Amino acid sequence: MLKFGGSSLATPELIRSAALRAASFAGQGRKTAVVVSAMGKATDELLGLAKTIAPLKTDRRELDRLLATGEQQSAALFTIALTAEGCSARSFSGVEAGFLAEGAWGEGRIISVDPVRIESAADSGHVAVITGFQARTREGETITLGRGGSDLTAISLAAALGADECRIFTDVDGIYSADPRIVPGAFKLDRIGWDECLEMAFCGARVMQARSVEMAGKMNIRMCVASSFQESEGTWIMERIVDEAAVIRSVASDDNLAVLTVEGEMENQRTLMEAFSSEGVHTTVMVGCSGMAFHIEGTRLPEALKICARLEGCSVSVNEGLSRVSVIGPGAGNHPEVCRTMLNTMEKIGAAVHMLMSSAFSVTCVLDRERSEEAVRALHEEFIEKKGVFQCA
Repeated sequence: MLKFGGSSLATPELIRSAALRAASFAGQGRKTAVVVSAMGKATDELLGLAKTIAPLKTDRRELDRLLATGEQQSAALFTIALTAEGCSARSFSGVEAGFLAEGAWGEGRIISVDPVRIESAADSGHVAVITGFQARTREGETITLGRGGSDLTAISLAAALGADECRIFTDVDGIYSADPRIVPGAFKLDRIGWDECLEMAFCGARVMQARSVEMAGKMNIRMCVASSFQESEGTWIMERIVDEAAVIRSVASDDNLAVLTVEGEMENQRTLMEAFSSEGVHTTVMVGCSGMAFHIEGTRLPEALKICARLEGCSVSVNEGLSRVSVIGPGAGNHPEVCRTMLNTMEKIGAAVHMLMSSAFSVTCVLDRERSEEAVRALHEEFIEKKGVFQCA
């Protein structure tokens, strides 16, 4: 199973190059299926068109139907490129590939995959090229699987087909210990466990869609994230790595954070959580204080405010000036020295910590957004570059 991201398909030349790589896999006598994203920034451009036409409110059902067209273009063009190279190929939509999903528009959750047409194509000697990011509902509607959902398509299809592995080709050569654009000393990880990679994605690292990593772990699918533009080996995401020592292997930040504080009747707490869930607005933290503070994705803030507006007797305030910064590694939250070192490091750079949270795989602090990049660099130096009591693979 191969998957090519939008940056790998941004131009006709890149599509031809990606098709050549796919053809080389098929030429080795291996049954090959390819999942494709929309070309380049096509999804963002379609979203922009929708907002231009309806800046205040866009029907999410129609938005899903619109966004699904981006991957359809990629699949057809990729198949044309394969055919031109003498490689027999057929393109399929997510619906034709047997993807069934349910849930909120734009956040569809896969409930089954029946890849009978993909298997038939492979058995006939074709490379199957499948649109990522989309499925159908029980009612036959088109629904998308969330941003980055093409990764989820590839992993789910690999599991349904019984594939040995899934290779994700993108514009980077692997997964790094931190964002190299922020931390010059960041280095590529050769191997990482599913759980650790999932925590990185959840904490804001732009490696893969978190749901796709979760699916890979559940279905025991080995993945490799590698560059479309060079032949070097990427990062393998595979079995869990068991080690009781505190091993901090990466630092991530999430600037897509909005804190929504709602004051009013306590019964509104449950009502809000139910409404956020039904609309696919993810809540990472909920804190009770003078009101209820919800940490949500900043991009979903307009929808969250509309939900709050339905409640009577409530006042709402918003803080969009915060970020999450996390150190990640197996057992991170079980070792008090990790929390202590994080707080000491933030004190050294004069960054105020508004909240500290830990899990089995990470310790996260919430701080002012303008200190986010500085905090990532300081934490990477302290936990990873110094390689002191914190081991680094």
